[in-house]
Amino acid sequence: MEIAEREDELRDQWKKFDRERTRILQETGQKVSGKESKVSKKEKAVRAELRALEAERAALLKQITDREVKLRPKQAEYDRARSAAKQAGKRRKVPVAEAERKVRADLARLQSERAYVDGTVHRDRIEGQSTEAIWNTCHDPETFGSEDW
Repeated sequence: MEIAEREDELRDQWKKFDRERTRILQETGQKVSGKESKVSKKEKAVRAELRALEAERAALLKQITDREVKLRPKQAEYDRARSAAKQAGKRRKVPVAEAERKVRADLARLQSERAYVDGTVHRDRIEGQSTEAIWNTCHDPETFGSEDW
């Protein structure tokens, strides 16, 4: 979450730089380059920090993937054993061992961490807020009708 929040702040700053370049272009007709060699020190710092955050995110995702790779074979063994026990016996549900519960919990935790690290959860929240804001500004009881579907 901290990475996503900081990245949002930096992207907002980057948008300001882009808006400033656009304003200058509209006022003077002179295009201001966005190349790394021709931007201000502040913008270079923002770009560098964004690259650092991206590298940090990639490192965290690699760690998560490495841990998942170790747990997947264990879960596959449990699944095979469960399938064999199910076919051999008449029980529909085979009891879950404590070790299997731990492996499942670890995998679920890693999947949740992956969603937070790669920004999926954060982007989904922002997209949901935007969609809700659009819906609330466009539809009220007087303008809502069957053609909206």
